[in-house]
Amino acid sequence: MQDNIIRKTDYRRFEYKINPVSAAHHDVITKIYNRIEKYFKDRPECQVERKIHSSYENRYYTILFATIDDSRMFELTFAEYINTQGLNYD
Repeated sequence: MQDNIIRKTDYRRFEYKINPVSAAHHDVITKIYNRIEKYFKDRPECQVERKIHSSYENRYYTILFATIDDSRMFELTFAEYINTQGLNYD
């Protein structure tokens, strides 16, 4: 299972698929979800919109930050899980 399952889709937007395709994928999703929830619990000042949406048969957890600074801090914290698909957002 690929570790960088969070996809950066814009300067302030991230998403990852939450419907697991295997038991190992379920474990990775759960681990990342718990880390993300703790991250935001520890930063109540962070302005962010988080929601789950469906696209075709897939469900995604999306994270949209109000500021680029908060987005970059998130990206640094979760760098090992993030895939930019070769795009540079600097």
